[in-house]
Amino acid sequence: MKKILTVAIVFICILATMLAIGEAPLSAAPELPTTWYFAEGTTREGFFEYLSIQNPEADEAEVSITYMTNEGEVGPFVMIVPPVSRDTVLVNEQLDAGLDVSVKVESDKGLVVERPMYFTYKEKWEGGHVVMGVNQPSNEWYFAEGTTRPGFEEWLCIQNPQTDPQKVKVTFYAADAHEEMYTISAERRFTIDVNAEVARLWPDEPHQDVSIKVEAPSGIIAERPMYFAYKGDWEGGHIVMGQTLPGKEWYLAEGYCQWNSETWLCILNPDLSPANVTVDYRRKDGDTLPSHDMLIPGLSRQTVYVNSVAGQGEFSFQITSDTDIIVERPMYFDYNYVWPGGHDNMAVSEAAAEWYLAEGATWHGIETYLCILNPLPEDQDVIVQYLMENSGYKEIEFTVSGNSRYTRNVNSDVGENHNVSFRVNAFKQTELVEPGEIIVERPMYFLYGGIFPGGHVASGFAE
Repeated sequence: MKKILTVAIVFICILATMLAIGEAPLSAAPELPTTWYFAEGTTREGFFEYLSIQNPEADEAEVSITYMTNEGEVGPFVMIVPPVSRDTVLVNEQLDAGLDVSVKVESDKGLVVERPMYFTYKEKWEGGHVVMGVNQPSNEWYFAEGTTRPGFEEWLCIQNPQTDPQKVKVTFYAADAHEEMYTISAERRFTIDVNAEVARLWPDEPHQDVSIKVEAPSGIIAERPMYFAYKGDWEGGHIVMGQTLPGKEWYLAEGYCQWNSETWLCILNPDLSPANVTVDYRRKDGDTLPSHDMLIPGLSRQTVYVNSVAGQGEFSFQITSDTDIIVERPMYFDYNYVWPGGHDNMAVSEAAAEWYLAEGATWHGIETYLCILNPLPEDQDVIVQYLMENSGYKEIEFTVSGNSRYTRNVNSDVGENHNVSFRVNAFKQTELVEPGEIIVERPMYFLYGGIFPGGHVASGFAE
């Protein structure tokens, strides 16, 4: 493991020596959040945790990072992030080894923060996953996906940022619904082994698909990492931040079905009433497929194997329901038939004119994309501003057809050997300049440090 750590540290040092690719003025950034939370994180052996911090504003930002471990708080660590740029923190360099950690990031300026992690899980499954942080605790969190089938290991990570302990209720939706109570100390991180809980609650059925609802009186943060050997040899891990509110309309920009890529939709109906759900698949240039209708009973989860419904190709999704639901999209793949893995993402409830993403890279062994869904019938003009480490900057513009999915190769746009973050703006094609409505995701595929194959994905942050 010392050799792996050395490779990782050398790799991040290389990332810090980026070459700027031009300067240009940016329009003023909107008022972005100054606080970000992450429930998951670890410096256990075989894990490398990063924080990707985007400062799109014209002034430098003073950033404070505080870690909440099982044993208490560590920090704060203070740093300066230059204006109109992206910066990267290797958490392993700030903390002792062997800690499970949650994170709170605070700044005097508006930021966007993501947390990529790369790993060898239990010395057997290699990969990486990433998640966008959240800006405040919530009393409720929902997860549609989850399974304890053979080859899958699922965890629930909970961060209590409050100054008092909390009793947290977790509802597991499996063969039936079962509630459990857990006490989480103040300003601490807490972890639940979902496989072990399902086996304890349903001893005759320990291998099940399971959805989760988490409730707390004073507000917490909840994430759900999963590690797997999908089909026995597509190994890796994926993670999502929980959804705080069910809804009747959901969007996902990414989706790909091919011999080496399998896409799923996981839909949780947490209501007592059944849900009538319609899935519309959006392809390039407005190509359409028949809508997919389904009835999901109350207090249950249903899974759609998209490959069998939509066939081969790239897809985006628009999902509507007459009852509030939660939607996730796990994908498993053997990228270019050389980098096996999987990633997962929560659907977003609204389209927006402006999106931000803090993480991205085009180094050798990393391939980054932007997936954009235009849910409107009219074409939209999209401007992508690439914000580099060390304040490099580049801008591109293109058109996305109505009711269609569009994919952009970031490596081709900015060239190799860059850390990059994103600001994406959309405009309707009218006589007047009007804000548009799009959905943005950023999948990345990699052989991290020449060691860890896999991929991860995140939705953009929309203010």
